[in-house]
Amino acid sequence: MLVSAPPLPPIEVPNANLAEHVLGECRRRAGPDHVVFVDSDSGESLTVGQLETLTRRFARGLRARGIRAGDKVAIFAANSIYYPFVAYGIVAAGAVCAPANPLYTPRDLAHQLSDMSCRAIVVGDGLQDTVMEAQRLIGRTLDHVWAMDESKSMCEESVFHVADAAADDGDGDDCDDDEVPVDHMVAAAYVCYSSGTTGKPKGVVLTHCNMIANMMQINSIKTLDVLTANQRGYEIYLGLAPFCHTYGLSFVLHSSVALGGQIVVMRRYSFDALLTTVEEHHITYAYVVPPIVCALSKDPRVASRNLSSMHTLLSGGAALSPTLIRTTEERLPGLRVVQGYGMTEMSPVVTMLSTRHNNPASIGVLIPGCQAKVVDDQGAELGPNTAGELCFRGPNVMPGYLGNAAATREIIHDDGFLHTGDIGYIDDAGFFYVTDRKKELIKFKGFQVAPAELEALLAEHPYIEDAAVMAVYDENQATELPRGYLVLKPSDEDDRVLGQQVVDWLDARVAPFKRLRGGFEIVDHIPRSPAGKIIRSALRNKVMPAAAAV
Repeated sequence: MLVSAPPLPPIEVPNANLAEHVLGECRRRAGPDHVVFVDSDSGESLTVGQLETLTRRFARGLRARGIRAGDKVAIFAANSIYYPFVAYGIVAAGAVCAPANPLYTPRDLAHQLSDMSCRAIVVGDGLQDTVMEAQRLIGRTLDHVWAMDESKSMCEESVFHVADAAADDGDGDDCDDDEVPVDHMVAAAYVCYSSGTTGKPKGVVLTHCNMIANMMQINSIKTLDVLTANQRGYEIYLGLAPFCHTYGLSFVLHSSVALGGQIVVMRRYSFDALLTTVEEHHITYAYVVPPIVCALSKDPRVASRNLSSMHTLLSGGAALSPTLIRTTEERLPGLRVVQGYGMTEMSPVVTMLSTRHNNPASIGVLIPGCQAKVVDDQGAELGPNTAGELCFRGPNVMPGYLGNAAATREIIHDDGFLHTGDIGYIDDAGFFYVTDRKKELIKFKGFQVAPAELEALLAEHPYIEDAAVMAVYDENQATELPRGYLVLKPSDEDDRVLGQQVVDWLDARVAPFKRLRGGFEIVDHIPRSPAGKIIRSALRNKVMPAAAAV
């Protein structure tokens, strides 16, 4: 059964530079004096006009330093109000922006820099040593290393020096006047590295067309509702989702900016800081991941805060249970919790819920311009309400992995459908559901156990801060057993006693073959990607020596 998007206005993707298009939409909706980015701590801000000027000057400065169309320029930095103009400037110059996770080790960063033959890098505060070690590991020095702030340290200069040096050259819009015209329908805007949950991270090539299409698709769903709760006429978004990931790029730097919103940027996450930011800046709309939704539903600190300005939480990275959604909405009256689904290879989102949709079990409806199907292990299409592998095609689907045609052919088949590796189904009304990832299914004596289902249940327990479920092999029974990895909330009680209580609670709520027969381990954290997905390979390899195993 082939499924197309519900009847929404069709999208017509322009052949345009991504950065110029996003900023142009923001200026059209909000005007040059609109404050678009605000630092949550310092209050420092940038208007649309200032952002346009910095972007244009930085792009010209890159060109003056020899950066040309197609060159790869990495950003290795945490969220800040400067990150947008650096990313926009790279893209406006015709180069390819390559965000890198600021939590990377030197070896992680070295892999990315080497894999994409990176020419230059912009470095955030405190990360210079990692860059130096990464260069040593790849055996070469990058052509340019620029600092995100004014403190150059080991960097040749800061991004502000690069932008300032171009100020005297004029502020013309054309950054490519000596280049062959670029076809933005096929030219790369970003190379974003996959989370590596199923192997070594691969470079995902995303074109200007991919990213503009996904921005338009996201906004077509978001604008179904009149959401603005303040008197200013625009949304105030929480800028917490990492800008180094497509979640932060597409939803914050593209979608929210193009809609003329204001983004309050958090440099670092803590739950206290999140509560303070929402309260003091009157956040109306927040992009989050499941652990934050869980904290909002349970944490006692919420009771003493005024979070009434916030009307929408959009969660991504993993499916939320209907119970968790209802609990959160009941605790925070006036708040709607909705979900989206996607992956880096789809720019990243492909299904979303509007606040008009009253279906907390679903991860959304298909976005405009896309098609979907569900297939069995032999590739045959399945009908509604039948679980199989979810597959999608559309203008937001990547052209392929950087320099890896074989891996591209494995995930994108000849008919253009991207095979996600996620198991799910589509109901009769066109709502999508994810039950688990194909390669993460636990096989217990012929039964298939979905870790995501058990993890969603564990998240509902009041003792649980975070949790994961993976398989352990029992040679005596020649079968896999589900095992829980539990992060407990602080307590004076014995961890192993509390852990056993959690397991007993879960076992009483699931079918016998889904019980945690492999026992549990108390761990200090669950490794997650910037999008909130559990990095099972990291958890498996770590088997934390300090863990208390039962």
